[in-house]
Amino acid sequence: MRVVQTLWNGNKDILNDDFGWVSSQYHLMSWALSCLSLKENYEKVVLYTDYAGYNILGKLLKLPYSEIIIQYDNLSCPEHHWAYPKLLTYSLQKKPFIHIDGDVYLPKRLGVKMETDGLIAQNREIGTDYYKNMMDGILQEDIIIPDFLKEVLKKDSIPSYNAGIIGGNDIQFIQKYCRTAFDFIEGNRLNDINRKNVNVNYNILFEQILFYALSEKSNKAVTTVLNHSVQDNGYTYHEFCDFYSYDKYSLMHIIGGHKRNAKICELLGRTLLNKYPEYYERITDLFPAHNKRLQPKETRQLILPNLTKPMGITSYQDYLNNLSIKWKDIPDSYLFDLDKQSCNYFEFLNKSKGDRLLVVIKSNPHLSIYEIGDDWTSETKLLIKEKINKNYASSHFDIACIPCLSTDGLKEVLINDLAYNILILLKISKTFECLFEELQQCFYPEIEKDKSLIYNVMVAELEYLFYNKLIICSYPN
Repeated sequence: MRVVQTLWNGNKDILNDDFGWVSSQYHLMSWALSCLSLKENYEKVVLYTDYAGYNILGKLLKLPYSEIIIQYDNLSCPEHHWAYPKLLTYSLQKKPFIHIDGDVYLPKRLGVKMETDGLIAQNREIGTDYYKNMMDGILQEDIIIPDFLKEVLKKDSIPSYNAGIIGGNDIQFIQKYCRTAFDFIEGNRLNDINRKNVNVNYNILFEQILFYALSEKSNKAVTTVLNHSVQDNGYTYHEFCDFYSYDKYSLMHIIGGHKRNAKICELLGRTLLNKYPEYYERITDLFPAHNKRLQPKETRQLILPNLTKPMGITSYQDYLNNLSIKWKDIPDSYLFDLDKQSCNYFEFLNKSKGDRLLVVIKSNPHLSIYEIGDDWTSETKLLIKEKINKNYASSHFDIACIPCLSTDGLKEVLINDLAYNILILLKISKTFECLFEELQQCFYPEIEKDKSLIYNVMVAELEYLFYNKLIICSYPN
């Protein structure tokens, strides 16, 4: 089975525009993990792109595409109509294929039966008011819509197929689908870059809803990767974006607003680092401004900018400056290896309760904790929270610091009393079972008797510490 992907940059700069992600760096990490996961399962993976896409994904990142076809340098299309070049790629296929978006990852190969079926899509969608409101807005415009498609748009629940994955063996139907889409696009001048009031929602209409409507009209069955339907606004974190369970998924799809979730993006990066460290390093090398330690040593500065200095904060600023000086000569290669080690906690979270007890945990070897003094006013604490983590729930905290490759070369993390006690105990490596026993005395007597509650609270706190790279784990042979 031939797997194809499409990257059209439009008028954007792939190294500076975020393409809907938290940052452009994560956009490239997504493309890397998508390509590499596909190459684990399929021999032939082909990218259709423009020269900018070829230059970054092919020449600089050296992603192992079987072939990169420069197809879209002179494409005339509003940049909001990102589904149009995808349709062009579908139309160029003369043999069975699967098209997979750059925000979709396949930890496992699709089933053999699925790859031999006529039509394939990611999943069927159940329309809610989300799509209904989109399409009602389009229907208010002066456009020409085929009758069979108009009938679908009149439904209270507008059905569709998610095109994160789409394709199949019925090339004749797919060609008909593409021609129908092109007729609709061209008839309504949707690919005219001078067209006013470009509506991004047209992508859903001429790719996903049209695919459903035409397959129904033609009485064509569509096999879906997921064996259940999903509401059009129901793509949840736990079903599609939980990188802690990456290896258990049949597919992952970081769809829509999830691309703006900082934790999802961070875990995407760590998954790439854990599985394909050389590609992770190539990407971070392209963004020295986001990774100060990657700048030339003679120009980089790891000392954070001065904070405003109300009572109590001056000593913290001095503390940070001293840490930066202390850590500036730590080799980048060492920190890269430490970062890679810190990614292996995903396995800990997926282990059974009994197996977790044998895992050995230790604090980051360079961990330093700044204890907030009594001279810190509530205003000072609020200022620090705004700087480090404005969403942190408590106003009572200390600050853990470690050296890192990213951002300014120094990571600050707000920690509560339980996290503080865990970090102190883990200055000496110990099993989770040992840590669990030692920590029980830190809880109130009425809670201490409920070992199940303590266990769950501890695992949640450890996930926070693992995520922030304050602790590292290792597994028995």
